[in-house]
Amino acid sequence: MPAKRTESKTSKAPVARKPAVRRQKAAAAMTVSYEDIATRAYYIHLEGGHDPFDNWLRAERELVAV
Repeated sequence: MPAKRTESKTSKAPVARKPAVRRQKAAAAMTVSYEDIATRAYYIHLEGGHDPFDNWLRAERELVAV
């Protein structure tokens, strides 16, 4: 029985590695706009939020946490 060949018939040249790209954190890359906060505060108001300032702060917390 012939011996099994473990190497391929053609050897490939080593591939040049690409430099590592540092990615920004998802939270830092995401910016929350005024319109996003205003829209979420409006929907919080529709859910029964009575204080506009508290609605705004809640909307900011929810959108930044995402």
